[in-house]
Amino acid sequence: MKDLLKELVNVPSVTGYEKDIADLMVKKLKPYVNSIKIDKIGNVIAKKGSGSPKIMIAAHMDKIGFIVKYIDGKGFIRFEGLGGFDDRTLLASKVKIHGSKGSLIGVIGAKPPHVQDAEEMKQIVKMKELFIDIGAKSKNEVEDAGISIGDHITLHSEFNKLIGSRVTGPAFDNRVGCLILLEIAKQIRKFKGTLYIVGTIQEEMGLTGIRGSTFAINPDVVIGVDTTIPGDVPEMKEGQAPVIIGEGPSLEIRDAISVIHPQVKKMIIDVAKKKKLPLQLNVLYGGATDASVVNLIREGIPGGSLSIPTRYLHTGIEVLDMKDVESEIKLLLEVIKEAHNYF
Repeated sequence: MKDLLKELVNVPSVTGYEKDIADLMVKKLKPYVNSIKIDKIGNVIAKKGSGSPKIMIAAHMDKIGFIVKYIDGKGFIRFEGLGGFDDRTLLASKVKIHGSKGSLIGVIGAKPPHVQDAEEMKQIVKMKELFIDIGAKSKNEVEDAGISIGDHITLHSEFNKLIGSRVTGPAFDNRVGCLILLEIAKQIRKFKGTLYIVGTIQEEMGLTGIRGSTFAINPDVVIGVDTTIPGDVPEMKEGQAPVIIGEGPSLEIRDAISVIHPQVKKMIIDVAKKKKLPLQLNVLYGGATDASVVNLIREGIPGGSLSIPTRYLHTGIEVLDMKDVESEIKLLLEVIKEAHNYF
């Protein structure tokens, strides 16, 4: 599965530019489902089985990135974020700008510290103060290279294996969710009802794709597959984030905008206990996932999110444990088989 995750994270589909990852998902899902399509706004919707209940598992396909905002006369490129970034992590990063003539490497620079005054040195350098250098000497040279306002930009970082079952790389949020969807489609056998496997767009910019896909499918239950922050790193206070990587998937009880539906919570906890599968419970006051808004669709759809604990989220060096991925796949397979007893 590590090789598949590497393939997924390397697809340069940031928020709003999901076509490449959608095409790859269709290619990999097609052998294992009854039907599959890309809807009008770019969501991938695959269907397996028939009858009731209608079970929807969803993972967003987009990853955070940037967009070209302005090119100055000296050939430096200003940019804006597509999704949320911690500005502290950006300076001195490598990026790829995806223009009309292919991809170009650039580096993120800023005013040198050698000429900053004492007050400036105390401040975090904000994204608006950063720029991308591709080696160009003028605006015309940038444009001749095929770069224009609106082109998307990705962090240029690599997938690497760490000690044991842990890996690091960009875009685990949420290409690990895409991986889990693919494995569910491949491994699921006998179950009652209809399974909808959905790759959504633009989660990182307003939870956009989940709204239309959920409305169209009108499922009985939605389980979102995403990532969450663990609290097992230095400088985290006890209780800030009770989840630990390597101890199983995390059931999100509460996030910034919603609380899990009680029946979804009961179903997942019951199945985990029955099958003796690891499960962590999590309450967070920041962040949200696709499953956070399904209660607003139609008359309200029951939903909840099952997440992979991932360190250093929204950077190019996220870290997760593949054991958690394997555990979540096993749990979801059993939940799908038991869903008819709850919905």
